Parts: sequence; structure tokens; C-alpha cells
Amino acid sequence: VGPKSLGVLEKIPVPGLSGADNDLNGLVDFGWWGIIAKPLFVWLKWTYRYVPNWGWAIVIQTLIISIALLPLRITQMKSMLKMQRVAPQIKSIQEKYKKYSLRDPRKAAMNEEISALYKKEGVNPAGGCLPMLIQMPFLFAYYRMLGNALDLRHAHWLWIHDLSSAEPFPYILPVIMIISMVLVQRMTPQAGMDPSQQRMMNVMMPLMMGFIFFRLAAGLNLYYSVVNVIGIAQQAVMNKTALGREMREMLAKRARKKEK
Repeated sequence: VGPKSLGVLEKIPVPGLSGADNDLNGLVDFGWWGIIAKPLFVWLKWTYRYVPNWGWAIVIQTLIISIALLPLRITQMKSMLKMQRVAPQIKSIQEKYKKYSLRDPRKAAMNEEISALYKKEGVNPAGGCLPMLIQMPFLFAYYRMLGNALDLRHAHWLWIHDLSSAEPFPYILPVIMIISMVLVQRMTPQAGMDPSQQRMMNVMMPLMMGFIFFRLAAGLNLYYSVVNVIGIAQQAVMNKTALGREMREMLAKRARKKEK
């Protein structure tokens, strides 16, 4: 009952329990994401030994995770670029079958043509979502870790007095998270989305996330804010590469056509 420390539980001998001398670690329930949350906490605790502040330990850990996931961000941009290249051909196929209803068996032929085109051009429609899917387990794992790790209770970082609880007014970290998320959205080329819909998503999505996060642990907001700030730097560099320039020019050209 109550908060539990892994360090204390590891030192308590419990003979006869599952045949192990120290088998009380399971009392700290990291939930479904325990397979990620517990190693993250052990890693964070190790970082804290060299950087004796939990907030800066989170910043360093987030930096390392973001750098490790950078190849996925590059893969995402390549996938989006390929999607943009084949978009006119896909539209042409869809126009050809537009006269048929959804229940018409000939609609299956349209899907087969699109799949064949994807295969020929080496396009993975889900490739653009992969980095986000990879990041989500880390986000959930941080949520579980901050809720169960005794060590982060009342841990200070700059103006934050407790990284394990929600930040009080004026909610500086949630605001930073929303602004940084807007910037990341605006800087990232978004394939296959109508410009007006894109503008709405660039505002509505960050506001929705901010509404969800502003009452969650400050440490979680710190993690996500740092992820976004690093994402801004990474995207700024990638936008200047040949791949980034080609992507942005292609999207700008398509936007000009729609305006006409």
C-alpha cells in the first residue's frame, strides 16, 4: 500500500517467493508498458547518478531517444515524398472508378490498381505514421513511470517543484508544449492533406493535446516539450536538405494549382 521504491524492494529478502531471494519488484506496477517503463526508469536513475537533478536527467534521456529515432524521421520524409510523387497517378485511378458505388465489385479493382502502383514505386502508405507509432509507447511509458516511481516525488527542476504532479498556474510547460507542437506541425511537410484541413490540424491538434496534458505530470510535459523542441531543430535541418527542398517545392506547387 502506498508509494514503493525499487531500490528498497530489491534489498528485502523474501525466501520461497517464486524461488527467488528478492522478488518484490513486481509490487511496483508499471502497467501494460512496464516492458518499456521500467528500463526507462532504471536508465533515468543511472543518469541521475551523474546529473543529480531529475529534470535534467529527463532532458538528457529525451535527447538521446530523439537522436536514436532520427533515422525514422528521415524514413518518414522519404515515404511522404514518394506518396507525393504517386499522388497524381492515384487521383487518376480514383477518377476512373468514381462512377461506381462503394458496393460495386469493380471498386475492388481500383484498390488492386493502387496497391500495384504502391508496390511498383516502393511506397508504404503507413510509412509516414511509423515515427509517431514508435514514439507513443515512450509517451505512455513515461506516464506510467512518473505515476509509480517514488524517486520523482517532489523532484525539483528550475521553476517546477514536483515533476510527478501537474504544474500549477501559469502552466508554462503545457504552453511550451503547445507552441512547440504548432511549430513542428507547420515545419513538417504533410503529404496528401488539403491546405485548409492542414491549417486546421496545425492548430486544433496542439490545442487538444495541450488540453489533455495540462493536468498531467510536469515530468511528462517536460519530456514531450523537449521532444518537440528537438523535433523543431531536426526538421529545420532536414528542410534544408535536397530531400526536404524537393518535398516543400512539390507541396507548394500543388497548393498553387488548387488555388487556381
